[in-house]
Amino acid sequence: MKKEYEDRIPLYYQLIDKIEEKIENNEWQPGECIPSERELCEIYGMSRITVRNAISKLENQGKLRKVQGKGTYVVGKGVTQNLTNRVYSFTSEMEKQGKISKTKLVRREVMECTPAVAQKLGLSIQDKVIYIERLRCDDTTAIIVEKAYFPYEGFEFLLNLDFEKYSLYKTLETKAGIFINHVVETISGCELNVHECQLLECKSPMYGLLVKRISYFNDRIISYSTMVSKGNSFKFTVSLEN
Repeated sequence: MKKEYEDRIPLYYQLIDKIEEKIENNEWQPGECIPSERELCEIYGMSRITVRNAISKLENQGKLRKVQGKGTYVVGKGVTQNLTNRVYSFTSEMEKQGKISKTKLVRREVMECTPAVAQKLGLSIQDKVIYIERLRCDDTTAIIVEKAYFPYEGFEFLLNLDFEKYSLYKTLETKAGIFINHVVETISGCELNVHECQLLECKSPMYGLLVKRISYFNDRIISYSTMVSKGNSFKFTVSLEN
């Protein structure tokens, strides 16, 4: 029965499954060059066009990366986030999973509050906000584009913070005595825009995951942020109990 089922699945999907299995089982490590197209043809008894279709699909998903003149490399497995009743931070979760957390500052400025952001932060449209856009990465791959808005008043120190050296959450705690102890998140599918695709080094169009978060210190709204990732890069696991 298994062979009959497999016979109905296009060959390049079968090859995709085999490649993903080797990545998940750590047989092919992140940053490692996989066998050439010719070698894959010989290993799996498939045509060159089938192999190319499979690699192209995995490249679009951000799991493989072709380097001109060098070969095709494993990008890496996704980051898994467990959804429990506790507040989490990207940096701490990356450390738990044995990944090296890196942050690249993309944009930072003081701007006027838009109606949508004003509503999220409980401000008026005349108020100023600090906008911070960052690229969150593991040791080899850009994973998340994070855009955060903070009230200007009381958060001016964020304008000089070196995000490549210091954690945002820890800085809020040490500089302002602010502990994020409550968040409200909305998770949905999305289509990444051209700018996000460029930052995440993926082809457009690309569909992914959008997380909108409002962060609180007790009853005070501290920030409104969005996190966008490729659909295969960031996974959520929900633990439920009676």
